[in-house]
Amino acid sequence: NRRNRCRDHGNPARTGCAVTAPLILASASKARADLLRNAGVTFQTKPALVDEEEVKAALRAEGAPPRDQADILAEMKALSVSRTTPGALVLGADQILDQSGDAFDKPTSRESARDQLIRLRGARHELLSAAVIARDGEPIWRHIGRARLHMRPFSDAFLEDYLDQMGD
Repeated sequence: NRRNRCRDHGNPARTGCAVTAPLILASASKARADLLRNAGVTFQTKPALVDEEEVKAALRAEGAPPRDQADILAEMKALSVSRTTPGALVLGADQILDQSGDAFDKPTSRESARDQLIRLRGARHELLSAAVIARDGEPIWRHIGRARLHMRPFSDAFLEDYLDQMGD
């Protein structure tokens, strides 16, 4: 019977069964919520209580590559919320920009944005997007996407104009 097949296999996507568990986005990110909403996905949001800066610092001190940093952060977010929401599917996500093994964080100031853009100017880099779904405090699915990018060369004047348009 179709219902038992879903329960037995635990993966509705493989069996063609409907997902009835609520989906919770473990994030306060407006961009992530917009992606799900625009895809027609019904979900709730519950930001994860994870100190991302502390975790990133520890992972980088251990020499963890950017791919692992994104995956671990996504998992920590999903697990943090999943442990308090029994039965729900909890989606944790993280993105890290990787240039030859150096992980870039979101710039915190105009100066840090300028420094990052100068480093990326004319260079190849990758955007690593990790997603983990957890249920009842256990990860049940994960994916790490990799977008290979090449930033075109640009002048210092273009850079300053861009930073002016983006604001602080």
